[in-house]
Amino acid sequence: MRGSSVAESNQQGCLFVGEGVVLKGNFEVPDIASISGTIEGELTAKQVIVESTGTIRGKVTGEMVDIRGEVVEYLASTQSLIIRSTGKVSGAIHYSEIEIEKGGHIYGDLHIAGSSRS
Repeated sequence: MRGSSVAESNQQGCLFVGEGVVLKGNFEVPDIASISGTIEGELTAKQVIVESTGTIRGKVTGEMVDIRGEVVEYLASTQSLIIRSTGKVSGAIHYSEIEIEKGGHIYGDLHIAGSSRS
């Protein structure tokens, strides 16, 4: 029990998956999901951060999605999608705004949210 609530108050509604941790299932996160380990299944969060050691296999949905690791199968971002230089995304990708850093990889079907194009 010692130290059980040290940082809890600042992390309400957040999910942190550490390196080496594997989670399987469907996860609904009200705020930030930071993934350094592996998720197999569905993840929905306001903000999704996949760290360089992180992998998600399945369906990822979020307002702001920041990829430094890997997402495989399905990704939907309603506001901004950033694929960093170490990031890899493959499968069906839905976005409204996208930024890909030099070195970032994207494979699959790209879909722009809404019908207006600039």
